[in-house]
Amino acid sequence: MVVAVVLIDIAVITAFRLAFELPEDPPPSPHGYARIITNYLADEIGSPPDTLKARRYAEKLGIGIRLETPDFVWTSPTNVDWEFSEPPLPPPDAKPRARPLRQRDRRAIALTRGDTEFLFKLKELPAPQSFFSTERAAMWLLLFLSLIGVGLFFLLRKMFSPIQTLIDGTKRISAGDFSTAIEVNRRDELGELADSFNAMSQRISEMLKRERELLLDVSHELRSPLTRMKVALELLPDGEAKSQIQSDINELNAMLTELLESERLRSSNGSLKKSTFSLVEIAEDVKSEFRDEQHRIIIEAERDISLRADKERIRLLLRNLVSNALKYSQSPVRIRISETPARVSLCVVDNGKGISKEDLKKIFEPFYRADSARARLNGEGGFGLGLYLCKKIVEAHGGAIEARSEAGETCFEVRLPKNAKGDSL
Repeated sequence: MVVAVVLIDIAVITAFRLAFELPEDPPPSPHGYARIITNYLADEIGSPPDTLKARRYAEKLGIGIRLETPDFVWTSPTNVDWEFSEPPLPPPDAKPRARPLRQRDRRAIALTRGDTEFLFKLKELPAPQSFFSTERAAMWLLLFLSLIGVGLFFLLRKMFSPIQTLIDGTKRISAGDFSTAIEVNRRDELGELADSFNAMSQRISEMLKRERELLLDVSHELRSPLTRMKVALELLPDGEAKSQIQSDINELNAMLTELLESERLRSSNGSLKKSTFSLVEIAEDVKSEFRDEQHRIIIEAERDISLRADKERIRLLLRNLVSNALKYSQSPVRIRISETPARVSLCVVDNGKGISKEDLKKIFEPFYRADSARARLNGEGGFGLGLYLCKKIVEAHGGAIEARSEAGETCFEVRLPKNAKGDSL
């Protein structure tokens, strides 16, 4: 800012000096400029004075000229108010006296050439435009300020370029990419901010990694006791207690399966096993799995649509979405399948109670249950992992999943590219 102020001051001063066109000497004042003109006129009229020239200049310039010599006094016929009475002729040996008029009125200028005293009376002093060009000053000032502005723009752009890098890094972290690192070779405050940002990103990444490792370890460790419980359960006599324990064990097993599958998709060991298959056939298979609810599942597809992807994981994706729609709605559930030249769209639609806008932002998070918005009709609760697993399956295929809920209709739309990433696996 200090540099900018100094440059602007220099630009203003330089512009005005160029406008005066007198870079070495200060410009004359209006009164000084008038004296230059009257000196020129006095030299032209001469001494003894040429009254004919004096008359011609007075009429041409519209000024009053008074000439006093030892022999006569002459006044131009120009209509000028001299504002004083005619003085008597001075004696030949008297020195010219400075009249009070010359002190009271700056438009009256007295000069002496030899024995002749000249008195010029101007109607007005020359305007500043006579010796100063406003247009030229404005032009130079605009030019200098423009050059300073352009220079400051590039200077500030270079100084604050790390801010854009920080913004991009923040967006990547908000999208879940905690491996983001910002390279800023600066030793100022912005460089310190970038270093703090990288340290924060690394700490968050390490914390999430340890959390996932703990979750996987616990899930694996729970597999063994669940297996032993299943074996022991077979030794119990049939009854309501056995049936309830069997249901609880199945739910725990399903939860562990979803946890392990979702984390496997995040790791390099969860590579997709791709093949080409019919989406309509997958939808029919999923429909047949819900034996008691088949009449509520409607498949809508204009034609048979093929997709190259991991068949079993797409089946799991569709099964979770349909199961979720059946649990929270008593109306028919529609599976809409369509395609464009670049992608395949899969929508699961129900007409239940809907999902609030607050819950729509969180339903794909692990262990989140929007029970307040979509209470299960049969009183059973889920784990909040089904939609999280759906999201991981879609992201592993390079696609996107979106939930919309308007006017009592809820739609989960999955968009998968026809040439998904990882196709070479």
